[in-house]
Amino acid sequence: MKTIKIWGFPSHGLSDRTSGVDFVRVIQPLKFLNGYEHDGVKFETTVFDTDIIKLSLEEQVKMGMEWEAVAKNNDIIFLNYVSDAWQFAAMGSMARKYGRKMVLDLDDALWNILKDNAAYDGWQGENLKNFTAICNEVDYITVTNRYLKNVVLNNTTKQANEVFIFPNYIDLDLYSHRSKFKDDGDIQITHFGSGTHFISLQETEFVDGIDRVLKEYPNVTFKTVGAFISAFKNKWGKRYNHAFGHVDIYHWIQDKDKFPKYMDETDILVAPLTDNIYNRAKSSIKFIESASAKKPGVWQNIRQYQEVIKDGENGFLAKTAKEWHESIKALIDDAYFRRKAGEAAFKTMENNWQMKDHTADYAEFFKSIVD
Repeated sequence: MKTIKIWGFPSHGLSDRTSGVDFVRVIQPLKFLNGYEHDGVKFETTVFDTDIIKLSLEEQVKMGMEWEAVAKNNDIIFLNYVSDAWQFAAMGSMARKYGRKMVLDLDDALWNILKDNAAYDGWQGENLKNFTAICNEVDYITVTNRYLKNVVLNNTTKQANEVFIFPNYIDLDLYSHRSKFKDDGDIQITHFGSGTHFISLQETEFVDGIDRVLKEYPNVTFKTVGAFISAFKNKWGKRYNHAFGHVDIYHWIQDKDKFPKYMDETDILVAPLTDNIYNRAKSSIKFIESASAKKPGVWQNIRQYQEVIKDGENGFLAKTAKEWHESIKALIDDAYFRRKAGEAAFKTMENNWQMKDHTADYAEFFKSIVD
């Protein structure tokens, strides 16, 4: 049986945290591929351990973790978001020396990054030029969706047959928390996401829709996890609350006081998303995560949620203030429907978005580029 060895380099990693994008896009697929057998091929994968950088160069060489050894001992180098020219030159020269394939994963339209993103300054000028040059140099690029593929084709010299689509998936063994349905008379609406969602959260249509709900229902509160909007506190007072997520994806998922707690408290998820190039290139990961806890939601009527939401069955799509208000109202007024929609969301996620069911897709891709 032939063996294909893949070395993963998630670029956001630090010794004390694993970023969500590194986990979903590099670490998780390589975890499922390790030891996987497909069509006469067995896969062996290694993911760069950030603690290695604490070691001396001599120790790294001894462990076979300097670039020449990595290139010599692996068939594919799978990385993401690298923009450092010297770092890529060191890795890339060794990959070329040994005839190895380089695959770069991308989860964002970095050429169109928004100003409210904490990484905005880092993806301007020389860094973006370097990143574009790296995109042109690697053998293949993997992206999250069709829209992002077109963004890549528009900004690089890559051809369509060099850019492959792999959606974001979930591991239900890790996302193991299932919230019990609650109907205690109080309703909490929740949004979770980092500060990069500040602009979307303050879109007029969304804010007006939430405002109508809060005025109509005195038993409803609104909570943002990961983002604090002072204007909301001024507008809604005690009816608006906020909490913090976690920079480490494992803590976020498994800490009983983070994702499990927030999902248990939540009755309805909301996900407004300003319609622009950067956001259209995003995935439906918020739906996939919340659906794992059997939570229903109202989602922006935009490409990624149109692909997963059957309006009125496993959630709602909304764009105008009227649609936000009426969709949330429908879930508030009918507890049976709220429960049914949450279960339907879980079923959609379970049937279509589990990593274990798509390992073969990655296997076929990596096998094809080595062959």
